[in-house]
Amino acid sequence: MIIHIFNNTNHKFSEPFFDFIGKHFDGKDHVFLILGDYSIQDYKKRENLIVLNSKSKFYKYYCFFRLVNKADKIFIHQLFFSRRLLLFYSLNPKLLKKSYWVIWGGDLYYYKFRDKSFKSNIYELIRRKVIKNIGHIVALVEGDYELAKKWYKTQAVYHEAFYPNTIIFENIDKTNNSIKNNKKIIQIGNSADPQNRHIEILDKLLRFGENDIEIVVPLSYGDRDWAKKVIENGKRLYGDKFRPLESFLPPEEYQKVLDSVDVAIFNHDRQQALGNILALLHLGKKVFIKNDITTWDFLNKKGLTVYSTYDIDKLSFEEFIFMDESLKEKNRQIIEKEFSEEKCVELWKNIFNS
Repeated sequence: MIIHIFNNTNHKFSEPFFDFIGKHFDGKDHVFLILGDYSIQDYKKRENLIVLNSKSKFYKYYCFFRLVNKADKIFIHQLFFSRRLLLFYSLNPKLLKKSYWVIWGGDLYYYKFRDKSFKSNIYELIRRKVIKNIGHIVALVEGDYELAKKWYKTQAVYHEAFYPNTIIFENIDKTNNSIKNNKKIIQIGNSADPQNRHIEILDKLLRFGENDIEIVVPLSYGDRDWAKKVIENGKRLYGDKFRPLESFLPPEEYQKVLDSVDVAIFNHDRQQALGNILALLHLGKKVFIKNDITTWDFLNKKGLTVYSTYDIDKLSFEEFIFMDESLKEKNRQIIEKEFSEEKCVELWKNIFNS
């Protein structure tokens, strides 16, 4: 039995993975275990889905450890357990040996960006023991695995895999036939996480403000206070040219947003928004990211063309929006080869059968 643990993960992100497993693997071999504040009603009805949100902590822990002890493999999708659960887990070498930490990003970079309070230090101390002794790490970006080794001295075995990306898998029309005028649409970030550093980019793009542009900023999840701050700044600087996306859009609607974009800027100081980045490159869009994060090295090794956010200040508006069609087509071909549904199945199958 293979158990997949999702802790306080919005079902909008976990459901596509559940569907993917159900489509390509025997559902009887996989159990999805949900921890946190969600109820069974938040999810599609599945026989292999268990939601542990009991108010009785003893009963919740009893059910959790009964299940994981039976498992052949345990996949922890984003390592953010409660402090008590993490402590129990850290004291069980048998569980750690058969556990696979699937790195999302924030769970790894918690080491670097967490606040340094007493509680945080205690939590990180326990996490350090878990990560150091965990048996396996799953990540798309090998640079993140290397950071885990550097920061936590882990000897975990590395496995490459990625989550299903419906925008790429559905192989949508990449010719961008939507009716558009000469307006250039610029996307900033992917969420209301402050690590998008939206305001820095809003200020940086102000010199292009007289051009016919629209600035689209997805803010449907993350820090609501930060979202308000971004909206206030965006409206003040750009007026009606600023369009925040505050509601979570269905995949097909968000796909249309990405397809309408000309340039996308992801100003993160760490690996983040990779699903957005790959989808946009597949759609033939020009993408800017920082050139000193693991994502930059990863994309370049794949042969993909992206641009550095540090160069935006040096570019004219025409240079900022221009990308050669041959480079767009090259990006599309690489994405379809390296991040296809078949490739995704192959990588996960290798891990499940290892």
